Amino acid sequence: MAPGIRVPLAATLVLLAAACGESTPTPKSASAAAAPSAEPARPPPAPVTELKRAAIKDTIAQGLGVFLQNVTVEDWPVMHDGKFHGFKIRSINADWGVDLQPGDVVTRINGIVPEHPEEADAALRALEKASALKVDFERDGKAKTLELPIVD
Repeated sequence: MAPGIRVPLAATLVLLAAACGESTPTPKSASAAAAPSAEPARPPPAPVTELKRAAIKDTIAQGLGVFLQNVTVEDWPVMHDGKFHGFKIRSINADWGVDLQPGDVVTRINGIVPEHPEEADAALRALEKASALKVDFERDGKAKTLELPIVD
């Protein structure tokens, strides 16, 4: 498998939780961003504080390709001393309302280092029964954790 394929799969998995909120994010087209809008500016989305298990199951059923429309990561993983460290988020749909942003380096998902597709798949499947989603990441060189409980 080509190296460029591993990273988007892992990034997609990390952001799965974001798509499990009350609303489904929609991709922003370049033409819509460039055209002036008569609509008033929308307030920022309310921060996501928990995930609903039913929404996670629905999201998993939609398939990972849905997320590639809402997040991009750098083409190559972040390496430290020649070893995989994580992947850097290039852009993310702001409508998701999660505390992840461009420049963040995601290092673990529920304790799993998603370096290979097998790890990304394991983390994805584990969300169906997990009590929470825990994403370890770095922002400006400082370790942070995003933890969202999963409720039935």
